[in-house]
Amino acid sequence: MQAERKEWIMGINERYEDGILVETTVNTADRGGVGKVLSLEAEVKRSGTELLDKEAEVSGKVNYRLLYLDRQDRLCGLDYFKDFKCKVAGEKITPNGKCEVCFTLPEAEAVIAGEDVTLSAAVNVSLRYFGEEGVQSVADVSEAECKKGEILTQTVKKTERTVEVEKSAEVGTSVKKILLFSVDPVLTSVTQKGEETEVAGEARANIVYLNEADETAEIDLSMPFTEGYEGEANACYHLAVKSARVVLADDEEGNTVEVEATLVIEQILFEDKVQNAVVAVCGEKSQALEQSAELPCRLFKGQTLYSEVLRGEIPLDKAGAYLCFVRPGCYAMAEVRVEDGAVFAEGVASFRAVYLAEDNRDFVQGELPFAFRFPFAEAKAGQEAEVRLLIGEPKATYTGKNVVIEAKVTAEVSLYEEKPAYFLSDVQEGEPIPESEAGISVYFAEKGEDVWQIAKSMGVLPSALIKANPFLAEPLEEDKKVLVFRQK
Repeated sequence: MQAERKEWIMGINERYEDGILVETTVNTADRGGVGKVLSLEAEVKRSGTELLDKEAEVSGKVNYRLLYLDRQDRLCGLDYFKDFKCKVAGEKITPNGKCEVCFTLPEAEAVIAGEDVTLSAAVNVSLRYFGEEGVQSVADVSEAECKKGEILTQTVKKTERTVEVEKSAEVGTSVKKILLFSVDPVLTSVTQKGEETEVAGEARANIVYLNEADETAEIDLSMPFTEGYEGEANACYHLAVKSARVVLADDEEGNTVEVEATLVIEQILFEDKVQNAVVAVCGEKSQALEQSAELPCRLFKGQTLYSEVLRGEIPLDKAGAYLCFVRPGCYAMAEVRVEDGAVFAEGVASFRAVYLAEDNRDFVQGELPFAFRFPFAEAKAGQEAEVRLLIGEPKATYTGKNVVIEAKVTAEVSLYEEKPAYFLSDVQEGEPIPESEAGISVYFAEKGEDVWQIAKSMGVLPSALIKANPFLAEPLEEDKKVLVFRQK
């Protein structure tokens, strides 16, 4: 008995995580100093990723957006970038693979010390690594009957496409100074139209400014786009901002706010790859000593987009407050579970609202709980889902007691299935199969047994059992009597 071996090239889909604290200190003496911080937001932009052996080096920038009152009680805004590098360890990472990186920022803080303000953000890095690995297995065995099964894995092709969007808004002479500017990218739909996939989204720009009366106001602009991808594909899509800028242009009639942004659409295409594997052996002359192996396969099942309006109240201690606006950059954290036909996310959304009370600017921060059900026809209990949540278009009203927050939640839901594959990694020749007297015997097979299990128990070949008992081609659905013919 001799075993023929081969190497498969299997797809890898693994997720690795790490975290880093990014800090920087800014001197504000030439800006009038910082008297009171009203809000701090932090956003991460990836600069690049270098894949090494068993680790990935991720570089990026944290964009801090600080809204504060200076020492003369004037409202000011500060945008500041801080570069960082972080190494994410991963056992299967190699330089030849591909990856997808996303960030979450559960916490950001600003600490005042004299003329200096220290900005810090806790950055969680999640890296999805895609690659290939060689797996040694048994392809065939001489003087034996081999049972083969199919193993499904996926290979990955990653591409990026840039999209330019822009929009202008007439604001008359009301804009005196732009305080803060932010752009949030949102996928709105992924639609299959014949042999083309249509990807639609938008860049949502928020501009906070002072008007001529030194009152705080804001402008919201939506810049939609649509892109087509050829072919019917099993893919997921992610959207990010590569660069953005805002310009306040003067003309005879007043001011015009012009926003330009460059977006990056990341397509991750999953292609199914089916391979045959030897999963069992039954020797003709000698017993087969099998060594089995398990290969964990993580398969992408699909992506869906979902939107829902979140509404809730944040208590406000001070009476007579005049609410100005909700700061952009709200975020949500959630735990996810999968049931048949749906994905559930339960968590909290964090909001910070800046308002006026007793002639002083101040802020209130609160968390609103939510429990969302995202319909997903392909979802089955036991699968794994990943949800990216974006809180956009926040609005606030003051009821005389509480702050009522209303915002649109957009979710990108990706579904995965863990499907371990079993195969033979090695086979060795065992003891000779003992000769037996010719005749017929009966084997009482139990529900769930198949021809290979029975053949090994009785010391006969599977082909002989199937010839006498055709129903043994599949695992038994009920207990059966099996005829076993023996020849010398």
